[in-house]
Amino acid sequence: MKRCVGIDFGTSNSMIAVCREGGGIDIISSESGKRYLPSVIYFKNENEAVIGDNAKSMQLLESEHTIANIKRYMGTDMLFPLYGRGYRAEELASLIFRKLKKSFVDYCGETEADAVVTVPAYFDHYQREAVRSAAENAGFNVLRLLNEPTSAALFYNNIGKNTGDVCMVFDLGGGTLDISLIEMNEDCCKVLYTGGSTEIGGVDFDVAVAEYFIENFRRQHDIDLKSDPIAYQQLLFQAEKAKMELSSLNEVNLVVPYITVTKKGALHFKETITRETFDAITSSLTKGIRNIIENLLESNGLKTDDIAKVLPVGGASRIHSVRRLVSDIFADKVRKDMNPEEAVVSGAAVNAAMISGVIKDKVFYDVTSHNLGVEDDNGNFEVILRKNEVYPVEFSMIFTTPELERKNITVHVLQDMAKSSLNIGNSLEENPEHFASLGRFSVELDENDESEPLIDISFMIDESGIINVKAKDVHTGKETDFTLRLKIENEILDTLEIF
Repeated sequence: MKRCVGIDFGTSNSMIAVCREGGGIDIISSESGKRYLPSVIYFKNENEAVIGDNAKSMQLLESEHTIANIKRYMGTDMLFPLYGRGYRAEELASLIFRKLKKSFVDYCGETEADAVVTVPAYFDHYQREAVRSAAENAGFNVLRLLNEPTSAALFYNNIGKNTGDVCMVFDLGGGTLDISLIEMNEDCCKVLYTGGSTEIGGVDFDVAVAEYFIENFRRQHDIDLKSDPIAYQQLLFQAEKAKMELSSLNEVNLVVPYITVTKKGALHFKETITRETFDAITSSLTKGIRNIIENLLESNGLKTDDIAKVLPVGGASRIHSVRRLVSDIFADKVRKDMNPEEAVVSGAAVNAAMISGVIKDKVFYDVTSHNLGVEDDNGNFEVILRKNEVYPVEFSMIFTTPELERKNITVHVLQDMAKSSLNIGNSLEENPEHFASLGRFSVELDENDESEPLIDISFMIDESGIINVKAKDVHTGKETDFTLRLKIENEILDTLEIF
């Protein structure tokens, strides 16, 4: 049987791990000896790409050939131009997975591996499929896409903290926020509700602070450092440094000598930032986090007293203002006995061990994070499968059309609230940004049937999270299937040499 691994593909860093007999977790180190691989890609030329620490070191000098935070663009149409070629996010992500695969081969000598790959709970289906296709293109056989908060809960439950209580997993990573309420029992984890945003992450704190630096420098010197790619990258590095150091310090001094040169000579960047200033700069982000937490509880009829423990997950959960916010809401319920950066990959390894039989007698149940449905004749979203349904699951609904002479009906498959659990609305025309279009397919009708057309549309989600849609003509029984699976087909990737 193939080895089954757990993979955490992160906005900032990625990790791979295996679960040994007995439940111990081995996080596989990268070539540099670190337990994580920076999710950064640097193209040396059109045929060679560098992944990880060495790529991150090139961000400053060759930002135009360096791609970071690729996870934020998964499932989009964005193209990254590199040496005259355009790459999609999932194609670049596959290079990161290839690097993880190399670490796995070096670790155990085996060339094939099944994998459980984690994804943000609030990723829409296109984003999930983009992650799956990237991992499969790198040579992993993906058995399951596992929601990141669920993964962290599986790890927490596996180390003996099973109480039968409802816990909240607060997962703030580099690019996304996921919050799940999970009932934990000795042999079972059951996700109850989930919420979040794909537009709030640790990177957004960096950008906000860097913008503050840019504005200060502009006022002092009438120079826009954002127009200089190298200077802007330096400020992003300084913003990240401030974010991290302010987790333990009240004040940080930042210096970048010779950040730019004018006719009068060189200018240096020097800034002192306090926790109070940092909090003011990033207040809109922490307010957004608070709103999502409160909305998740209120919309599901829960109070803070109903939550037994809060499990902080993701490196950005260490940000002092975020940590204080969560503590203000939940007081002493916030746990500190779990490594936030390693919980997700460890839980993926646990799930991999459950699938391969290394860990027995443990199960979990996850839920859908978005409503699924179709566009009706009025351009509105008609929900067929509601969020927070435990999957595998199937729901169906019968539709008709007032146009009796139509030869076919087009089914437009939609997923709502694609960016934040705070988004509301059911009109595609009024709120197009609240919906992800998963595709369209046509159902042919019996042209000889003069009765009212009846189309039975079913949504099914299997245990690995794959969505299948069926539309059946009730009168004839004829069915049309639609399954969204993405596959990378780019021969250039096969010729790239990675380091």
